[in-house]
Amino acid sequence: MSANNTQSTVIKKEMGISQQEFHDELPRLLRGIPYQLDKCSIQFQFQGKDVEIKLGSERIRQLGQSLQLPVMPVEISFFDCSEEQIEAFIKHFNLTFLKGGG
Repeated sequence: MSANNTQSTVIKKEMGISQQEFHDELPRLLRGIPYQLDKCSIQFQFQGKDVEIKLGSERIRQLGQSLQLPVMPVEISFFDCSEEQIEAFIKHFNLTFLKGGG
């Protein structure tokens, strides 16, 4: 994905989502952008720059005796992206995965 002379920025998140739920949201996240997918990695270009999303091992967070939630670390690597490009993608990423409460 990245050449030796590229600069990368990595953003790490812990998400309350399963790998299957993440994969189900990919079309909404990428809005028609072609991507390469393997079990734990999604690679694509955003505004002409390489981006890779790595999905960590899914686990269950126990809240009280009866509530269990999926939790998964996610690492987003941006290669030679400007700060504005990174901010634009992260804003869209966060809105895509926003869950309402009530």
